[in-house]
Amino acid sequence: MTRYEPVVEGDALFLVAEDDADRVEIGTVEDVVAAMGGDTHPIEYDQKQRKQPWLDTDDGVLEIDVRETVTTLPHTPETVAELRDYDMGTERYGLPRRTVEFANELVDILEQQGKHDPETPE
Repeated sequence: MTRYEPVVEGDALFLVAEDDADRVEIGTVEDVVAAMGGDTHPIEYDQKQRKQPWLDTDDGVLEIDVRETVTTLPHTPETVAELRDYDMGTERYGLPRRTVEFANELVDILEQQGKHDPETPE
């Protein structure tokens, strides 16, 4: 499966296919960071998840570096196809629509990492 890697050119972020045959512009890194609410994004873990040896946190919150995530996390062709459906118009959010939808996708991915299991008491 072809993965799309993030590539920053100047301040613009693109998702580029592994063979470099396809690319889609996402917007500026600054706009993605703004749409995600800042330079860090907290992920909260429940009591059960906190017992995992790889999770190094006392309070159950892990702060994720948004810029690092934006510029290193690869994406599926399905995600890229969905992002292509949005234009770069700024009428709705004041930021390009595709940029905002990309930020929303990243937030969803990060939130799934700390998803609370309602069957497990804290």
